[in-house]
Amino acid sequence: MLSVRNVFIFFKFLVFIAALLPFYFLLKVIFFFWNSSLFSLLNVKRDLWDILIFSFQTDIASIILINFIVIFLMMGAILQPGRKRVIFLKIAYWWAIVINSLGFALNIIDIGYFKFNKERSTTGLLSVFTGSLSSARSIISIYWPLFILFLIVAILLALLLKSFFKTFLITNQLNIKQEFVSGLLTVSFLFIMVRGWHNGLLIPATPLLKVSPANLPLAQNSIHNFLYSIVRTQNQLQKKDYFTPQQISAILTTDRVMGGEANKMIKKNVIIFILESFSRDYFQPGNPYRAITPFFDSLMSSSTYYPNAFANGATSNQGIVSILAGLPPFIDEPFYYSTYANTKMETIGDIFKKKGYNTNFFMGAGEDHFGFGKFCKMIGIDHYYGRKAFNDDRYYDGNWGIFDEPFLQFGIRELNKRSTPFFSVFFTISSHPPFTIPEKYKLKFNYPGQSPAQHSISYVDYAFRQFFDSCKNTSWFKNTLFVFSADHWLGPDDGAIWSPVFSSAIPIFIFDPANPVGKVDSIIAGQVDIIPTVLDKLNYSGQYTGFGRSLLDPTFTNRYVVNRMNSIHQVITDRFVLGYNEPLEKVEYLYSYSGDPELKRNLADDPEYRGEKEALERTIRANIQQYNNRLLKRSLYNE
Repeated sequence: MLSVRNVFIFFKFLVFIAALLPFYFLLKVIFFFWNSSLFSLLNVKRDLWDILIFSFQTDIASIILINFIVIFLMMGAILQPGRKRVIFLKIAYWWAIVINSLGFALNIIDIGYFKFNKERSTTGLLSVFTGSLSSARSIISIYWPLFILFLIVAILLALLLKSFFKTFLITNQLNIKQEFVSGLLTVSFLFIMVRGWHNGLLIPATPLLKVSPANLPLAQNSIHNFLYSIVRTQNQLQKKDYFTPQQISAILTTDRVMGGEANKMIKKNVIIFILESFSRDYFQPGNPYRAITPFFDSLMSSSTYYPNAFANGATSNQGIVSILAGLPPFIDEPFYYSTYANTKMETIGDIFKKKGYNTNFFMGAGEDHFGFGKFCKMIGIDHYYGRKAFNDDRYYDGNWGIFDEPFLQFGIRELNKRSTPFFSVFFTISSHPPFTIPEKYKLKFNYPGQSPAQHSISYVDYAFRQFFDSCKNTSWFKNTLFVFSADHWLGPDDGAIWSPVFSSAIPIFIFDPANPVGKVDSIIAGQVDIIPTVLDKLNYSGQYTGFGRSLLDPTFTNRYVVNRMNSIHQVITDRFVLGYNEPLEKVEYLYSYSGDPELKRNLADDPEYRGEKEALERTIRANIQQYNNRLLKRSLYNE
């Protein structure tokens, strides 16, 4: 039964947490001013409210996470009489001093260290710390103000906790029932605060829902980041020196100027459709997995189709980053969840907004599904439309979100409300396992001989027919560039064989209703090439950062796609696929897949193919070096 005494004890725990919050707020202010040259004051002012809100949340979560033992010791103390209570509280007091001093130390270290690593600390700090012991004297001489700051906050902490713990000595002893109620209140509160009140667990990347990547560290707490990196370990990228700066820039650059005529950009609308789990097999004539897609067939006959396209990403959260940010997935976790999320780049949303475009993202799933809400904020897409915005669960598929047909229609209605030009992304979901189709269409798309996956592809084909039938009479249709790409390959059924090369084969095609000439371009194309190609088609003149090259660029002849399969870095050309084991610095395989589609003959040690092996090894090493070193510097720009 809830009583005044239970609430009083619970209130004491709240006071304990609240008493520590000002310390972290002070450290956050000092963090900003110490590193102010790394932040844009204008951007900070724009994000200030969201920074404060998320900072408050991550600070509370951090306090709770490192004080779990302290809180439970205090809960145990109020069950104990006399001397036993004193022992419990002494242990809790000294443990609170030690653990919270370490928490303050971690945040204070980041005040000075942030200029070098451009991120809040993770477990990688441990190796830095051990390697810096020999330089302790010089570090202290440079950062003595931070050492004094630590001593001040540690002393204040000890005085505060001493006063606070005294109150527990005069707290009336509780019985087991009262302790249970008080404990239940406390644990429930702690769980809610640690989890956060957003969709999904509160993690270091959560502030990206509202806060720009550049300001992300201001909304974070070093304790939260550090503990998260322990739970979700991501090996830190290693600096690579395969090539000199001059050599690497000649092989691959992540920062270039698009060559359109200045101030003569063609202001077409752009819609990118990211097709969930679409394999190229679904569109290939004669392929056993060929799906019935009459509309796509017709549309592709009036489009520029790239039959030799491959995905850079192997999952949805990798594919979307490859398509919209031009980054291959060379780390295990999604880029926007990683410690490198605040890497400076010329984002596609910002590029279009500078040219007067409004920017939108449509996906029928829940808000921030797969973290896409965070990623959209990161790349400058302002408006996010999901299942909540659709606001009609009659069309909910029971698994992922709103069926594609009604959600695509919803997208048209929303775009009709917005000004032109616009840049919009639609991410479909109905071709995701378990391949659910609306009840009213189950017989319509139950084609004999097709798998459930193929049935869903046929339904998505129908959904797009309805979409184009509805939008072809809009004022913006003929002035829109429609781009299609899968997010990743997915086996059409359980019998589909995984292949290092063909298991990343996807459809990519571009339809321009103002110029509906059918063209098949057999060059090698990747997801990272999509955005520079779109910018090229629009005659964009300006900076672009990313690993892709325009598919319209005639000067780039040795085309390839890089990706990562089962921890092996790959490079795919029109003839070969090479697999490179980066930790061991060795080529694992080289196949001539054009003449050996089943990849039976590994040519890695064949002297006849030594030239091809060395050339492709050079290519993949250049991509790894640029990726690692650019992200370690937190910038894709040439600096």
